[in-house]
Amino acid sequence: MRSRPIIRWLSLLTMLLVVSPVAENWRKRAKDSFPLSYYPMFSERRSPEQKVTYLTGKDKEGRRVRLRYTLAGGGGLNQVRKQIRKFVRDGRAQDLCSLAAANLARRTSAPLRNVTRVQVVTGEYNLNRYFSGDKSPSEEITHAACEVERPIP
Repeated sequence: MRSRPIIRWLSLLTMLLVVSPVAENWRKRAKDSFPLSYYPMFSERRSPEQKVTYLTGKDKEGRRVRLRYTLAGGGGLNQVRKQIRKFVRDGRAQDLCSLAAANLARRTSAPLRNVTRVQVVTGEYNLNRYFSGDKSPSEEITHAACEVERPIP
């Protein structure tokens, strides 16, 4: 019976600690920290225009082909996206392009075996239009392009 007041106080203290980051929402310069976070990733204001760096390809007929991030490296999507951005930021987009083209050359599945060219691009997308069905970029910058060299059968 003596432990009940202690348990109540510990429970109350824990609840207050968990709720305490909410106060950051009313500060001019909120400070996020782990493990007590007020989740700014969900509450931050974002621009309707977002830039994304990715890989695209061209097939034998010159049509654009979407290429998976796995051609650029191993790991999860967010990890590889960071690697792609770092290559471009460090001025090594051509190296990334060559790596992706070499990885693509080993692929034999139907849509990928017709890809002859790889490009590293940054596209700017209007999120309202994108999620309404218009998946085309507002602007696109090509950082590097290279041919896919497949062994002759």
